[in-house]
Amino acid sequence: MELNRFKTTRKKIPLTEKEWEKIKKIIKREVKKRKINIKELNVILVGADRIKKLNKKFLNRDKKTDVISFNLGETGEVYICSDYVKNKKDFLKLLFHGFLHILGFDHKSEKERITMKKMEESLIKNII
Repeated sequence: MELNRFKTTRKKIPLTEKEWEKIKKIIKREVKKRKINIKELNVILVGADRIKKLNKKFLNRDKKTDVISFNLGETGEVYICSDYVKNKKDFLKLLFHGFLHILGFDHKSEKERITMKKMEESLIKNII
């Protein structure tokens, strides 16, 4: 399982190498547990303009958002808008939120929203 990180903004990703290693282990575990065929996860920190363009192009929503994710078969991509990242916990919340979408979770109903929030919090606890 590859975990790649990129940024197209000056803002720094607020994680240490040790924390990235923990994230990689968690992602590998969750992918294996759910039998999802993802071999690579790209985490991309972008600015407001870029995320707005992605949101418009792929989701037909003409506004900025905090996170967008794509399941592209063997590759997953999580785009995080730097405007919403004030600290490590914000970044992790968005990263895991996007990752859960790649695994097939959604938040269209209140029950689904609560489930996703609990899972995000559980995954974050393993890092900080």
